[in-house]
This record gives sequence, structure tokens and C-alpha cells, in this order.
Amino acid sequence: MSLLGVIGAIGLLMVLIYKRIALIPASLVGVLLLAVTGGYSFYDLSINHYALFLADFIAKYFMVFVTNSLFGEVMEETLLVSAFSRMVGRLFGRRNAAWGALLVTAILSYGGISVFVIVFTVYPIFLATFRQADLPRKLIPAGIISASCTAPLSMIPGGAQLNNIIPAQYMGTSPMAAPLVSIAASLVTVAFIFFYFHRAFARARARGEHFTVEGDIRERIEGFEREPGIAGWVSILPMALIILLINGWNVDLSYAVLAGTGLAVLLGRKNLPNLRDTLNRGVAKVGTATVVTAVSVGFGGAVLACDGARTILDTIAALPVNPIVSLSLAASFAGVLTGNGGGGCDVAMNILAQQYLSMGVQPEILHRVVAIATAGFSCLPHNGMLLTVSDTCGFAAKDSYPYIFGSTILSSFLGLVVTVGLGMLLYPVA
Repeated sequence: MSLLGVIGAIGLLMVLIYKRIALIPASLVGVLLLAVTGGYSFYDLSINHYALFLADFIAKYFMVFVTNSLFGEVMEETLLVSAFSRMVGRLFGRRNAAWGALLVTAILSYGGISVFVIVFTVYPIFLATFRQADLPRKLIPAGIISASCTAPLSMIPGGAQLNNIIPAQYMGTSPMAAPLVSIAASLVTVAFIFFYFHRAFARARARGEHFTVEGDIRERIEGFEREPGIAGWVSILPMALIILLINGWNVDLSYAVLAGTGLAVLLGRKNLPNLRDTLNRGVAKVGTATVVTAVSVGFGGAVLACDGARTILDTIAALPVNPIVSLSLAASFAGVLTGNGGGGCDVAMNILAQQYLSMGVQPEILHRVVAIATAGFSCLPHNGMLLTVSDTCGFAAKDSYPYIFGSTILSSFLGLVVTVGLGMLLYPVA
């Protein structure tokens, strides 16, 4: 019964979130179902597992969220993002402007703007470019999520996102782990995303769909299109600094992002009318992003306290396949049960790392498989970032999710397949 309860609780959470129930009450209802079906104490699951996992995650990664949120706000308010977007946009032209938005988002994600707050930075870019290309706004949520939560989040070597940092903290690997495998997975994933949106854009134009202006959208576009007065190449420097500090000198992510933020302030100070207000707005966004992620981890902790979850993981580990294959399945399950890439990665490393290292899986490929599997399979309807993006863009999940599934989950799955296949060749199990 506990096994059915675990499956039912995860499914119920997805349904409740899809029906626009807030994540905290929806996750607690899921914990209640776990308690009822498994014969556990709701108090024990909610306090000793849900709340403790939640609190532990906040304690470990709170400063990462603070510095990432500040960096995103400063990059936007200094108009460095606008300068960068203009530079990229000139390469594509008006009809293909939307491709520039995808590229900008991917680079910003790789360069250190947290996926939990990146929507606030790039949404005006998508509005401006989709208006130029005359494409329907319903495709924007999928564009933001696929461009930030696939290759830049977990595949491209050296990335500054939690999915690429957490495994390094557990095992002492580098964010550059398994570079050849990572690059191959990135290329396949990006190629599929290009193919997917090429068809989606063509179909939208064939149906006669156009960009529509509603509410404050025109104001958002006009604000973004202000002249930044900054050369495009200058806007790259803060992101380059973060990547260099993380990979060149092994600087902690929080300090690296803080250094990037300081450089962004210096480079774009003339566009900041009030530095204090900018910093306050950046910090104000921390709470939502942190809680959404931590609640997902808390739910995962409650699920893992149930015999059913352990049965699933033990069954996966015992499969008569290469351990790298079973690792990919187990890590994917961690991503599904948390609905959060960083949270799922932390849970997976906590419960799987030592087990699979003892089975002979090499640390570098373990790092890469867990990072990719938990990122891709967290983007189901109960993903907190997905909700934030859909709400910001003004679309219900039922309107935007089919495009998100195709461009994000399917592309990530292909990247994971490439990773597992090459991993078995280049990193044979000892």
C-alpha cells in the first residue's frame, strides 16, 4: 500500500499544482496521503522529514539564492542584459529575433542568473523579440524554460547553476565534470530544441497566429528597449568573471556570483538611479524562489521516509543493467518526486552517491548523470519554476505546458540518453 501511496502522492501533487493550488498546501496534502496510505504519522512525516529536509536545504543554499537573485536584478536594472540582448539580436534580424531571446536566456543561465528568478530578467526580452518576429506569446513560457533548464542548467561544462554545483560539493568533482560527454549531450539537446521551435514557429505562422498586446505588455517592452549606452561585449564581463572564478580558481558559487554582481554595478552604475532600491528588489525575490525550491525538497524528504520510495529505488538499483543506466533512472525518480532540479539533485546525491560509487561508477560520470536526470525530469507540472514562469507570462498550465513538455522534457531525455551511452563507453564501471 505504501508503494501505491508514493505514486499516488506524486500524481496528486501534479494534479493539484496543475489546478493552480499553491505549492505548500498541495505538497502537505500529498504528505497526508502518504501518511494515510502507508500507516505513518502525519506529524512525523510533516515535522521530522518534510520540515527538516526543507530547513536543511535552505540552510545549505540560502546564500546561493541571495547572491543569484541580486545578480539577476542588477544585470537587468543596469541594462547590461538589454545591451547583451541587442548585440545578439543584431545577429538574427527581426523575423528570427525569437532565436536571439533563446540564446540570450541560455547564456544568462549558464553565466549565473538563477533559473528560479531568470524569468523576471528575460521576460521583457521575449516580449520584445516575439513582437518583432510576430509570434504568439503562448510559446514564451516554453522558450524561457527550455533555454534555461536544459543544456545551460546541467549539461554544458562549467555552468554556474545548482545542478552542476551540488554534485561537486558532494564528491569533490569539478563543474567541468565529464566534458566530452557533456558537450555531446548539449549539442543533441540544443539541436532538438531548435528543431522543435522551428516547427512550432512555422505552425503558428501557418495558422495565422500573431503577437498580441494586452495589459502592461507595451510598457514592459518600452522599458526594455531603452538605450543602455553600454557596449554589448561589456555586458559579458560579469558572467565571464563568475565562470572563471568557479572553474579557474574553484571559488565558492556564492562568492563568485557576488563578485560578478559587484562588477555589473561598476559597469552599469550610470543606469542605476538608486542602487539601494535595486538591491532591495533583488533580495525581495529571494523568499519566493527559496521557499518554492525548499518545499519541493521537503516533499521529497517525506516521500523518501516511506517504504514505497525505498522499494522503488532498491528495485531500480537491482536491475540487471549497467549501473550508469540504473543511476539515470534512480536520479530521474528523484527529479520527479521533488519537481525541482536543484532539490532533486541534492536528494539524489544524498541517497545515491555513495551507493553508486561503491558499485564502481566513476565520480565524473555520476556527477553528470545525476545533474542531467534530475534537471530534465523535474520539469513536470508540479515544478515551482514552471509555475512562476507561467504566472509571469500570464498563461495557465494547460495553455503552456504542452509546449514545455516537448521542448524541455523530451530534449533533456535525449541529452540523458547520450550521456548514459557515452558514459558507459568513456567511463566504464570498475
